Amino acid sequence: MAQALALKYRPKSFEDLTEQEAVVTILKNQIETNTIKHGYLFVGAAGTGKTTSARIFANMINNGCGNPIELDAASNNSVDDIRQLIEQAQTKSLDSEYKVFIIDECHMITPQGWNAFLKTLEEPPLKSIFIMCTTNPEKIPGTILSRAQRYDFQRISQQGIINRLVYILDEEGYDTPYKGDEEIPKSLEYIAKVADGGMRDAITMLDKCLSYSNKLTIENVVKALGVVDYDIMVDLINSISKKDETNVIEIIEKVYASGADLKQFIKLFSEFVLDANIYELTKDKTLVKIPDIWLGKIEKSSKELLALLMQLRSNIKYEHNPKPLIIAKLYLFMEDV
Repeated sequence: MAQALALKYRPKSFEDLTEQEAVVTILKNQIETNTIKHGYLFVGAAGTGKTTSARIFANMINNGCGNPIELDAASNNSVDDIRQLIEQAQTKSLDSEYKVFIIDECHMITPQGWNAFLKTLEEPPLKSIFIMCTTNPEKIPGTILSRAQRYDFQRISQQGIINRLVYILDEEGYDTPYKGDEEIPKSLEYIAKVADGGMRDAITMLDKCLSYSNKLTIENVVKALGVVDYDIMVDLINSISKKDETNVIEIIEKVYASGADLKQFIKLFSEFVLDANIYELTKDKTLVKIPDIWLGKIEKSSKELLALLMQLRSNIKYEHNPKPLIIAKLYLFMEDV
């Protein structure tokens, strides 16, 4: 069984890590100056390198000896789980200088669990280090936040994601002419935009696209990811702008008949219209997710349509069958504008 690309190309050293230069510099300096702390909090969006950095840091602290003890707090968050971790921290590691604990999704720990952990963080065992990773620091008690050194991981830039995807494709033996000077392939640009700053998501999407076709055309990537059917989106927005009521109704009926979730469709369409408005205002393609070949087909968008869709999303939230309301709202909108 082939290994997933996200696992195969998970960074093993800080040199392999994409961006996060400030965090890396501080952590390296702490190791070099022997000023390692007992409590760390790594904060950032999913896929920005928090857990990976924690593993790299743990490996560097112990000069490659031993392995960190990892706790997934999403499923091991009770006071008993934390007490077990505290007991482990009291004994010295047998195969490394430090005993390093990586607590992933730490915001899921129960209040009772945090209370049990507080004293250990305040007066930690001499050779124990706790690295807590979270996407939701606002859910962590202030008493814990004040006892850990916080590091914020930034969303990875589109260019940083593209460069890593090109590296992976080169390593896997795929033909990738882009080396930094040529125009960025639209397919990789699209994956980077959809990933929204998450490297793991981007690599997972690349893996899925390669399973669909070795030819990473923008058309194949859009089909493989199945995020948005841009042909339908363009047809719908243009039909609304032209007040083609019959075609608008037929499009909604077609989407409904396909078995798609109309609530999700309206959410995606509202995001599509937002992008169309942003591009119409700025003429900057880098600010929107819509690929060029569809962006040029949009005849017109409007703030009024965007406002309607945002309200419609709220209106259909609890509707068992939102189709009649969607058709009615769009029909009335075309009558009024």
